[in-house]
Order: sequence, then C-alpha cells, then structure tokens
Amino acid sequence: MRRKRGGTARTLAGALALAALVAGCRAERAPRGGGEGDTASGPGGAPERGGIAVLAEPADMETPVPLAARSPLDRELAGVMYMGLTRAAWRDGEVHWQTSNDTPMAAAYHWEYTGPDSTAIRFRMRGGLRWSDGHPLTAADVVHTYRLLRDTTVAADLRAGVAEIDSVTAENDSTVVIHYRRRYAEMLSASAAAIVPRHVDARTSPGALRDSRAAAELVVSGPFRIAAWARGDSIALVPNPSFSPKPFLDGIVIRITRDPNSAIAGLREGTVDVVRGVDPAQVPHLRSPDPRRPVRFERDRWRFREAIAYLPSAHPAFADPAVRRALGMALDVPGIIRALGMQESATPAAGPYPARLKGLGDDPKIRPLPFDTAAADSILAESGWRDGDGDGIRDRAGRALSFVLTIDAGDPRAGDVARLVQRQWRAIGVAAETRRLDAETFGDALARHAFQAALVGAEARLTADLAAEWTPGAPLNFARYADAETARLMDQARAQPTAERAAPFWRAAAERIVQEQPHTWLYDYDSIMAVSDRLRGVRPDPFGAYRNAWEWWIPRSRQPRAAPGTTDTAKGGR
Repeated sequence: MRRKRGGTARTLAGALALAALVAGCRAERAPRGGGEGDTASGPGGAPERGGIAVLAEPADMETPVPLAARSPLDRELAGVMYMGLTRAAWRDGEVHWQTSNDTPMAAAYHWEYTGPDSTAIRFRMRGGLRWSDGHPLTAADVVHTYRLLRDTTVAADLRAGVAEIDSVTAENDSTVVIHYRRRYAEMLSASAAAIVPRHVDARTSPGALRDSRAAAELVVSGPFRIAAWARGDSIALVPNPSFSPKPFLDGIVIRITRDPNSAIAGLREGTVDVVRGVDPAQVPHLRSPDPRRPVRFERDRWRFREAIAYLPSAHPAFADPAVRRALGMALDVPGIIRALGMQESATPAAGPYPARLKGLGDDPKIRPLPFDTAAADSILAESGWRDGDGDGIRDRAGRALSFVLTIDAGDPRAGDVARLVQRQWRAIGVAAETRRLDAETFGDALARHAFQAALVGAEARLTADLAAEWTPGAPLNFARYADAETARLMDQARAQPTAERAAPFWRAAAERIVQEQPHTWLYDYDSIMAVSDRLRGVRPDPFGAYRNAWEWWIPRSRQPRAAPGTTDTAKGGR
C-alpha cells in the first residue's frame, strides 16, 4: 500500500538530541569489523569516514520487528538491520537472487535444489557471521525464523508467503534446508525472509516480540542498529560493530516529517540529506538549486501505481464490469498526468502488472483503456444508467449514479487527482463526492472494505504472483474481487515448477482481470528521492531506498565541525 503521509511537522530538537546520542554511542562502542586496511581517504572522490546523515520520512515506523513489519519505514529498516539467506536485486526487468558473493547482506554463499523432484533448497552459509551482541548467526536462527513466520501472533501478514514451506531443518551450524510442499516458481522468494536471533527471542513469548519499547535493545545482523526511537519524532541508527564491511557513516538520524513541504524546506536549508517520495511536480523547482547546496535525484522507474478501486457491494453500478469499464473510459489519463506535472515520471497503466515487469507488464493484449466519452456514454445507457429526471446525473430504478470517492488526505497529490476525476466523470453524468481520511484511517477503511470507491496507491509488484491482490479474502484484495476463472488460472500458475512455465497462466489471469475491470488503473509513476550533494554513495533500488546504507559517506570537509546539538550540526555542517 502507499507510503503513509500526513499530520503535523516534527520538532528539530528531538532529532538533534538523537544526533548527540548517535555520537555518544559511537564513542562508547568501537566497531570490531573492518580494521586499519578498510579506512578510505577522500581525494578523487574516494569514501571518507565519519558524519551523520539526516533523512526525512513522512511517517514513523510501526514496529522494529522485521517479521511483523507493515509500514514502508518498517520494511526499509528491516532491510538495513537484518540479513536474509539471499537478497533480491532488480536487473533487466527481473528479480535476481544474490548470495554473499554479491552482497554482504546475504548470509548464504551457495544454494542448490535438492530432494525428490527438487522440492527443497539447501543453503550453505558463510562462516564468521555474528549478531550485534557478538553471538554467532547460524542455521538454528534460520529454523527459528521460519517457525515464527508460521505464528499468527508474530507474522500474520507474512504467513501467505511461506504457506508452501513444509519444514526447515539445520544439517549443521552452517547448512540449512528448506523443504517445500511442492516445486513452484516462487521458492527462492519464500526463502529470503529476514533472519531473527534465536538466542534473544527464546527469552520472549512470540506475542511480545512486537513490543516496540525494546527497539534500542534489538539484536541485529545488518550494518545499522537502532540506538533510540522517539516515537513520532526521530529514530537514531548507529553502526552494528559486528557487521563487515564497516559502515562509513557514524550514524543516521531519521526525522519524521509529516509535512512534505517541511521536508523539502529542510533539503533546501541544508538540515536534511534525503527526502523520499518527492512529488514529481517539485522536481523542476528543486532543479534550480542553491549552488552551495546542489540536489540530485535518484529515480526508480515506474515503482508506484495509482488506481481507483470499486467495491461491488457498495453501489449497484459497481457490480457491473461494463459500468466499471465505462467509468475508466471517461477518464483522460494522459491529461491527468499532464495536469499533475508528471509527464517525465508517469505512464498510463493498463492492468495488474506494471509496465516495468518484463514479459508480463508488456503483454500486447493488455493496453490502457482509451479515453472515449462517447463509448462510455453508450455503455452506461445500454446498462440502464440514464438521466431520467433531468438533473444531470444518471440514475436507474430510482438510484443515482452518485458515490463517494475515498482518498488518503496525507497524500498531497490525491486531492488533485480526485478533483480531476470528479470533473471528468461529471461530464458523462456521474457524481462523485470526495471523502478525505488520514493515512491510518484510510488504510483501515481499505482493509475493512469500508468505502464505495477509493483512490489506492500501491507499490508496483516485482513478481508474477497476483494472488495477494486478486484472491478472495486476500489482504490486498480491497475490491473483494472474486472470479472463478481467474482463480483457476492463478492456481494453475502457482502449480508450475518454473517461472517460465507459470508465465502463460499469469498472463491469462491478468487478461481476465482486465476484462473485469475491478479497478480503473490510472498510471505507473517513478519513485523519486532527492539527495543533497553532501551525501554520497546512495544507490536505491526497487526493494529499498536505504539498502546500501553501509556504503553511504560524507566528505570530511562537509562533516560538522561542532559538537552534535549545536548550530552547525543543525545546519548539517555545510
């Protein structure tokens, strides 16, 4: 679901206090990883050590426990603090699975299919892995992790992803085998969960693992750990002394900045280094930087999507696929993109797969709906929706084609989209009233199906499996879509042993969903991150903006020269 925004701006004092804590924690705990040989110097753009990066995030984390992660920031931090057996990477429109030969965030250096009909995967883990408290990270931790993933009090949202796992066994401290109920295409995806520490969790009941009060006591395996969390204000991260290679930064401060304008102002003023989720309309303005504080943009092409979901039980018109199609054809999506100033960063969407997904998002049988008000008018009339009383709004059997469009009030673009959509629908005799909800209430309304139509923002999927969005009862099936033929095709796809053999069934399921039009897909758009020139080495990818945080660095000449908490620190030491 969309990254949540909204609420009041944060106070600077909390972040500065945490910055001081970062420096204190660094002094108290000298990192054990690395050594003299990994200290880089500055000339020629080579990384230098030291400095604190300041990030602005629109919403706080909900829990620091990776198996219970729900919010966007939860997932970002899990990707910084915890290793998996393997790590997903995006290349040439496909997911590739990295081992420790490719990234220090993967615990396994080798994997292989094994067992009858290759229904198991054996992972061999590299030696010397340690948790931040010094305990070894072993195969027993992996076994423990997958036990917790099946526990509804810990990882209810992730259970579907491991439903096909039959058992997990440790052959020795460095070898673990994951046994599946059958061979299927997403086996590696199910094997990539964040590994959590058995020796710590053994002292806590599974239900208590969600307790956020213990955030600063979390034992982690990734490059950073939480030093302090001031809920709703700031989070301080410091290097994990057991991680190798040693991070270049002394720490990271995340400021919860609910007002996007405040986040941009911080970037301009030099008090913020990174702002995620930059509105495309802001980019041209930010491209005229103060020469003393240049800003660059990191784009993840077509990473997010916008669509209108219709709840069939909420209005008789929404139960008819023809009417849903007509509502989509009444919208000038290219015109909406232009009106929003997103020409450089958005493309019209066509169906459940994003344009970026190789072999699925480029299906020639699936195209964006044409903007055709005459055809939309004809479809609605044929479906019995005509203006019988002359008030300008279509009706049928005494029921007006009028409904409520629910939006996330924290999304600065949602109101503009709603106004454009309302105007275009009104041109064909359809009335929509806007209901604005804060981010948390909006998410709850989607989950409870407490809406008529909703403007839904979502991350673009990076895998073929559509089940989480289009299976009856699935957590992301907001429109309560239920179609027997689609379900049959998805079942066939999931039963295939390889992605190549599953792809035709997934394409057929997507084509069927598009015929039904449970959503009006609007556009896919870029994830844009603004980064100050002070912070170097930032390389976001579709799986996370902070995933290579151990490689981030700040030139020594741009690091604060005063003690944390003073004016120079507040200004970023520019």
